[in-house]
This record gives sequence, C-alpha cells and structure tokens, in this order.
Amino acid sequence: MAIEKNRPEDEETIDIELPEIEMKTPEGDIEIILEEDGGATVEMGEKDHEEVPFDANLAEVVDPSELGPISSELMALLDADKASRGDWEKQYSKGLELLGFSYEERTKPFKGACGTAHPMLTEAIVQFQAQAFKELMPAEGPVKTQVLGKETREKLAKAERVKEFMNYELTTDMADYTPEFDQLLFYAGYGGSAFKKVYQNPQTGKMVSKLVLPDDLFIPYNGSSIMSKCPRITHRVPMDANEYRKLVNIGFYRDVNVQPVVNSTPGDVIQDSIDKLVGMSASGEPEEVFLYEFHVDWDLEGFEDKDDDGEETGVALPYVITIEESTNQVVGIRRNWKMKDGYKCRKEYFVHYVLVEGPGAYGLGFVHLIGGLTRTATSSMRQLIDAGTLANLPAGFKARGARI
Repeated sequence: MAIEKNRPEDEETIDIELPEIEMKTPEGDIEIILEEDGGATVEMGEKDHEEVPFDANLAEVVDPSELGPISSELMALLDADKASRGDWEKQYSKGLELLGFSYEERTKPFKGACGTAHPMLTEAIVQFQAQAFKELMPAEGPVKTQVLGKETREKLAKAERVKEFMNYELTTDMADYTPEFDQLLFYAGYGGSAFKKVYQNPQTGKMVSKLVLPDDLFIPYNGSSIMSKCPRITHRVPMDANEYRKLVNIGFYRDVNVQPVVNSTPGDVIQDSIDKLVGMSASGEPEEVFLYEFHVDWDLEGFEDKDDDGEETGVALPYVITIEESTNQVVGIRRNWKMKDGYKCRKEYFVHYVLVEGPGAYGLGFVHLIGGLTRTATSSMRQLIDAGTLANLPAGFKARGARI
C-alpha cells in the first residue's frame, strides 16, 4: 500500500511503501494489516495442534473450558482410589506402633506399668535391610552387565564401560540415590511395598531416582503390583513453593494462583503416625505446594488418536496430567509416550520394590507376616514385667494384733 504525505503545493508528493506486518506468538498467529485511512486490522488465528511441540505442556493449548471437567473427573477417580484402600492405610499406620521407637507412658493397670514393645518386628526389618543393602549395593557398585550372544573383546570392553559409567552415575553423580535406597529397604521390609520414581529433572536435565512412599502413590482397586498393568497411577508430589515457582518460570507448569499450604495433610493417618513415631510435627508455616500427577490414558480433545486415513479411533492415549491440590486446577498435560513410538505405549516412571507378593496390588511386609506375633509377644512381656513389679512392690497394710 502507499501513504501520501501532504505538503504545501510548491513541494513534491512522496510515496512510501510499507510492508505488511506479521507477528508470531505462542498462542497463535497475529497479523496486523495497515489500512489506507491510517487504521489497522488485527487478525488472530488459533495455532494448529499439529504444530505444537511433542514435549510441550498441552494445558497451555487445550481449550480452558475443557480443563475443568478433566480435573473433576480425575479427582473423583482419586477419591475412589483413596476410599478403596482405607482399611489398608489404617492397618499400615497401626502397625507402626509395634516398632517400639517410642516409649509409652502407661497408667493401666497401674501407673508406671511397662510400656516397652517387643523388638521382634524391628529386628526382622533391620536384618532384612542390612542384608538386602549389602547384596544390592556392593562396594563396586550396583550395576552389573551381561554380554548377550558371542563374547568378543569389543563387546566385553563396551560392557565394562557401561558398567563403570552407570555405577559412577548412581553412586557419585546422584548423591541422594544411596541413602534413599537404604530408606526404601526399610519401608519395603516393614509394609511390603516401596517405590522409586526415575525421571529427568526438567531444570537440570539430569536423571533422578526419588523414593516414593506407598502412602503417596495410589493404585486403583483393580491395579496390579506390576506397574505397567495398572490402568492409572496417581503420585502425590510434595514440592517446595519456590521450586514450583521455578518450574512455572521455565514453562513446565501453567501459571495459576497457587497458595502454599502447611507441610502436612489433615486426615493422612500414615503421615500422622510417622510424625508421632519420630517425634516430629508440622511447623505451621505455609511452605509447600502439593501436586497430583495422574499417569493415565485419556482421550484429549484436539489431540485425538487417528488412523492412517485421518479418522478418529476413539482410543485413549497415555498422558501425565498434573493437578494442583489446593485449587484443583490442571497445571500440566504432557504426552507420555516416545515420539517415534508408533504403538504409543506408556512410559513407566515407577519401580515397585516388593518384599513378598500378596493377593493385592501392594506387597506383604513383616508387619503382615509377624505383626500379630509381635503384638502377642509384647503383651506377654508386659504382663510378666508388671507381675514382677507388683510382687516386689513394698506396699500394703498390716493390722495391729492381727495373727499372720
């Protein structure tokens, strides 16, 4: 287009050619067209879903009206999963009393009665923890390699390099791997189940293997101890408020109005029992943000599965959908399969460590195997000690003139 610049009649007219201006934004295309009368027309178009990067946060692209129903449906499923394992949580938390880590001040049957627990359960767990740690974390490192097929000098050298690199990563570069693995063995020995979550840290790009306790990981009623066979897995992620803000700033989560909460959860019977056991309590300061990560198959609108002819198949695809606990808002939706995987199989992040396979999704631990015997031994030991205390107690009355 041309703009005529008016000057006095004795001066020449200057024609200036201005190109059309087009700008790109993450939300879509914005085109600004300058009109001849000096105005401008702004045209905005939605970004094609096919152009969204594979590893992008789809919660930023999906229609906001769809996020609310997604959150409501997933939180309803989580409530059902919590209700289905209510008795398991009570049994798990009640068994912690048998460990005898704290002394009970008893007033019945008399003040000062024996409050010691029999160490049978604790001794079994500690022995298992020590023996398993020695076998699974030897001095030379936990990784061993095996050459498949015919052994050659090149294959053996490559296997040795892989072993040395992996042992260096686990024992040196991942400084928290060894202590958390030791702690995992204690929980696996006690309750029968403990989990490791293996993933890439979005901030540093390094691999991480974090301990996940069974009270923070929810498996549905029809789930399995084999994680790949579970229809969905829900991980409750406690996170420092500042760490959450860092992830928001790099675009990993949506920026929503999140209010940090006190670092405890009312009604969490397992966490309350652990706090009582170790003598800890919440500080009362709002410091943490809690997220629910749903590893679930979902038919996401706008990103439906299609066949070779471009027709929708109706098949739900694996996603990791993250919901913030205090607001129930979806802050992240990410594809959970490899980019070049034509079958779109779900990537597995969790490793389940089981002491004894049981009839349910969670394993059986020493609290199930010898918990009843420990309770009986504790009761018998207390009765014997109380009987000896009463027999040796210098108390009673002697009547004057009584013939004894």
